[in-house]
Amino acid sequence: MGAITATAEVVSILRPLKETTEIRDAQGQVLGVFTPQTVAEEERLKLMFDLEEAERVLATERDAGQPLQEIWRDLRG
Repeated sequence: MGAITATAEVVSILRPLKETTEIRDAQGQVLGVFTPQTVAEEERLKLMFDLEEAERVLATERDAGQPLQEIWRDLRG
């Protein structure tokens, strides 16, 4: 991926953005898409963690585990 250095003016325009945004020229032609770093990180985390699945597991398996002391006892034989 390439990189450009934004001027202070461009930074002042982009910094307030909170979602992925099309960047257009004066004629309305799409130049590209800007995704703020916080949005990119959030999207990456969503790929790694499924909140709905975690809530389902919590609801259905909350009491399915063993206390750590029992696990250690079983491992020691």
